[in-house]
Amino acid sequence: MKIFLFIICISASIAGCKKGNLIPAGLTGTWELRHYSGTIAGVDKDVPAGNGTLMQFKSDGTYASFTDSKQNSQGPYKIIRNNITVGDKKYDGLYLNGGTIGSFIYLKSDTLTIGDTFPDGVTSLYVRQQL
Repeated sequence: MKIFLFIICISASIAGCKKGNLIPAGLTGTWELRHYSGTIAGVDKDVPAGNGTLMQFKSDGTYASFTDSKQNSQGPYKIIRNNITVGDKKYDGLYLNGGTIGSFIYLKSDTLTIGDTFPDGVTSLYVRQQL
């Protein structure tokens, strides 16, 4: 009987686990665009510091994006671990505003890469802003 109860408790615990928004350590903060590449035209462009193109991720699962230092979108975001495959590599997926098409996200120290998986897609490199 004890084994039966133990199995039920373990099963309930596993079933109760939910794949929620897993915010990677270090993602929270403000990030400024410094480079982007891609598109059909094969753009590969550096962007100077102070350009005002920003992504801001908050620990409450919301984000805001800015162009020329003016907010142009905001809403919830979700990160799903190892959810997007590019070539033979798996990356965490970034989903904005409840969308079902995600971008891959790669966080390394004070740089953040966000890109989509479309053949003519854009990959953007951001640098953490120190406040």
